[in-house]
Amino acid sequence: MTGTEHPLVTDYLATIEREASFLPAGRREELLADLREHLAVAVGEEQDPEAVRTALERLGSPSAIVAAAREEEPEAAASPETAATPAAGPRPRTRNTVTAVLLGLTGLAGLAGSLPAVAALIVGLVLLWTSDAWDRGTKVLATALTLATPVVVALGAFLLAARFGPTELIAVLVVGIALPAAAAVRLLRTQPRAA
Repeated sequence: MTGTEHPLVTDYLATIEREASFLPAGRREELLADLREHLAVAVGEEQDPEAVRTALERLGSPSAIVAAAREEEPEAAASPETAATPAAGPRPRTRNTVTAVLLGLTGLAGLAGSLPAVAALIVGLVLLWTSDAWDRGTKVLATALTLATPVVVALGAFLLAARFGPTELIAVLVVGIALPAAAAVRLLRTQPRAA
C-alpha cells in the first residue's frame, strides 16, 4: 500500500471531494489530482499514522483548501446558494501574515517589557484564535511558544541573577527571540495555500 492509499489520506481526500461538490466536475478533479500528486511526494511510502497526519496538517485542513478553491471560482462565489452562506475557511492571507508577524515580533518587543509588546501579543493571540486558517494543534503550539518568552526571560533572570553576565544575557535574548519567531515561521508555513 502506498502512502496515498493510507486510510487517513483517502479520508482526507474524500472530505475535500465532498466539501468541494459546488465546484465544476473538471475543476474538482483537477484539485484532487493536484492534492494526490502533492501527497504522493509528501507521504511517499510512509505508513506511520503520525507521519501521515503531519503531512496532512502541513497541507492544511480540508475546509481551508475548499475555501481557497471557492475563492478562485467566480461562478461559485456569485451563485445564489453560496451567496447566502458566508464562505467557510481561512481569512484573507494578509490577516494570516499579520497574525504571524505580530506574534513573531512579540519576542523582540517583549524583552523590553513594553506596553506595545503586550498589546501586540494580545492582538496577535486574538487574531490567531479567531482564525480558521490553522488547526487547534498549531494554535496551541504557537501560543505556547509565544507565551514562553516572558517565562524564559523571568526564569533566566531569576536563576542567573548572581552571575548574569554577557553570555547569559545573550542566551536569554536568543531564546526569548527564537521562540516567538519559531511560532511565526510555523504559522506562515502551515497557512493554507491556494490550490
